[in-house]
Amino acid sequence: MTGRTVTVVHLPGHTAGHSGILIEPEGFLFIADIDLTSFGPYYGDVGSSLVDFQASMRRCREIDARWYGTSHQKGVIEGAAEFRRRLDAFAGVVEKREATLLAFLGEPRTVEEIVEHRLVYRPHVELPQVGPVERRTAVQHLDRLMTEGRVAEALPRYVEPRRPHSTWRRRDAASAVRRWAVLRGM
Repeated sequence: MTGRTVTVVHLPGHTAGHSGILIEPEGFLFIADIDLTSFGPYYGDVGSSLVDFQASMRRCREIDARWYGTSHQKGVIEGAAEFRRRLDAFAGVVEKREATLLAFLGEPRTVEEIVEHRLVYRPHVELPQVGPVERRTAVQHLDRLMTEGRVAEALPRYVEPRRPHSTWRRRDAASAVRRWAVLRGM
């Protein structure tokens, strides 16, 4: 590979060690599991990170290459403009998942209720990994939304106020399970 430079580009998120490879001067960036499929970003494994995945997608966007190679179905994409268009659609799946979650949190929900509602897999998919992936994905979204002040953990036996500054309403004694709800008035 005389005259070529191969640079490993750390792109965590899918896994902690996920990386891409930039080959220059050809301008080929292999981005592996930032695969641009309609399934969207996969950050549901134990070592996955939603925050890191989003940062890695931003980093890929900044790298001007002639070709972008992906794993799985999409193969090689030619041109930065086409790549960025597809990357935007891929990244948009995260926002769709979050919108689905926020709509579902119109009333307090447990993580198990969110898992059953599904953010990642379609309802007909029945595989052993579905529950754990849905759970890890939901928790990462909840953590981020809580940090942003967009949702809050509802106190056991209570639900969120209907109006800002109103008092909490008591729930039945059987609901002493962790629940999350959208903050109103934000």
